[in-house]
Amino acid sequence: MWKDLDEQRQKHMRLITSAVEDRAAKRLKAKDLEMDLIRGVNGVLQERLRNLHREVEVWRDFARSNEDAVSVLHDDLQCTRAQAVRGRGVDDTSSCCWGDNHMAFCGRAEVALSVRRCKGCGQGEAVVLLLPCSHLCVCAPCAAMTRACPACGCVKTGSIRVNFS
Repeated sequence: MWKDLDEQRQKHMRLITSAVEDRAAKRLKAKDLEMDLIRGVNGVLQERLRNLHREVEVWRDFARSNEDAVSVLHDDLQCTRAQAVRGRGVDDTSSCCWGDNHMAFCGRAEVALSVRRCKGCGQGEAVVLLLPCSHLCVCAPCAAMTRACPACGCVKTGSIRVNFS
């Protein structure tokens, strides 16, 4: 009888051990699959990170080139101002395009008699200075679409929005 009980206990222990081992094996397999999935996601995220680093470099280079362009334009503006002060510059009243828009000139002082109208559409207020000719003659929508100054025909290389308030 003791022998039968001992055999039943061992058989029962083997069943319990077998069940625990099967359950542990299933959990290990599930965790291995989860780790494989995480490795795949990690690889995708690392590739995305490398792409973002490349994109940051491109934008940084773009910003540096724009800073260089701004520096050159600033230096040109300072040079032009210095020439104007020394009297060698171009009389900037000749670049004003408001003669048709009821602007009166008293020496160098300007007095606006009416709203500055856009030379492009004739409807909006001219608030954009075109470069390199320095004509203040178009509204913002027309400035975005124009390739040449409507006042003098000069090819537009840039523009600056002017705030009058």
